[in-house]
Amino acid sequence: MPSRRRFLAALGVSALGGFAGCSASADEPPAPATPDLNPEKDIYGADGNWSSFGCNAGNTRSVHGITAGKAPVDGVDEEWRVPVTDLQRTAPVVAGSRVYLPTPAGLRVYDAEDGTELWREDGIEGSPVVRGGTVFAADSAENAVRALAADSGDERWSAETDVPPVGPSMYPGTPLIVGAGERVFGLNPESGETVWSRRLFGTVLPSPPVWNGYAAAVATEAGEVAVLTLTHGTGVQRFRLPAPPVAPPSADTDSVYVTCRDGVTYALGGETSSSGQRRWSVKTGWGPGGIGLDSGLVFAGMSSELHAVDSESGSVRWTHRLGNRQHTAPAIGRGTLFVGGDRLWALDPTPKSGLVGSGPAVRYERTFHGRVGPGPILHDGTLYVVAETGPDSTHLLALS
Repeated sequence: MPSRRRFLAALGVSALGGFAGCSASADEPPAPATPDLNPEKDIYGADGNWSSFGCNAGNTRSVHGITAGKAPVDGVDEEWRVPVTDLQRTAPVVAGSRVYLPTPAGLRVYDAEDGTELWREDGIEGSPVVRGGTVFAADSAENAVRALAADSGDERWSAETDVPPVGPSMYPGTPLIVGAGERVFGLNPESGETVWSRRLFGTVLPSPPVWNGYAAAVATEAGEVAVLTLTHGTGVQRFRLPAPPVAPPSADTDSVYVTCRDGVTYALGGETSSSGQRRWSVKTGWGPGGIGLDSGLVFAGMSSELHAVDSESGSVRWTHRLGNRQHTAPAIGRGTLFVGGDRLWALDPTPKSGLVGSGPAVRYERTFHGRVGPGPILHDGTLYVVAETGPDSTHLLALS
């Protein structure tokens, strides 16, 4: 028998579906499945044991691909909550059995099952990479990149930088990519020793995505995206943007996608020359949580509306109103897109019914006292998201 919470969530879809502007009906979600992945090389290899900003090496926010994995497609119950400050602006990273939450006061690590705090480390305010039992993180207080044991927080190595570093990214078998000021570094993940470094134009932004398994797309505050090989930092392409990016880019096999402060999302690539070209650009609005990619769609915007853009043509398939809440980003799994805003939405982004451009279909929605986000993050059938739960309270919630 469905719980009262699930019944109310289903009732809310019927009563409020018109508010979303969706005329389509949600398709039956695919059965839960966990496809075989090569955990050492799969670029989307979020097999549950490692993660980073954007949930995988490409920052696509998709777990196992949209048709696979576990996800709460019929409604959610609250499993646990922990209080956080209302200044929380960074989503958690979830890997293995732990939730890593970068906060303004430092990194807080919780048990994914019950929310018990396991350890904490001051100075780490940006998204880490968690892989192979190690947390790789930028410590802005100490001007250092640090490798910490995932189970205890014990330090394994520390590499000093001249200025505060920003959050790393990583692809197996290649250096750890970090930024510090106008330089980007490739560090040996075993020791922290510098393998290569390169100076860029503008302050480096955190968490560059890996493009096609061999290059990182590094964005800067000066409005450039430099595509550098992971092994040696050799420049492959450089893109000049009309405005600074607001969040780390995302990448698939064809393009790098980035949203800028002019409210436009750009698709970069498609050229072999060192001076790259923009494939298309679309006015989407912007949000700092990042871009989602799956099923040939780019999910961007989040300032008040979520836009689904055809990754090949740049045409807008649909938009969905989120309310004036920009600190959210999509999470994707089992044929469902989860996103925050003025509530938690579970959407079918590619329904077979309905008119073209009519919008996604709502599977369900869940309201709280106020904004929902940063997050959600999807991991092993559970959503982790920050939400305003009362007039003076904000919590990190586990919903499944």
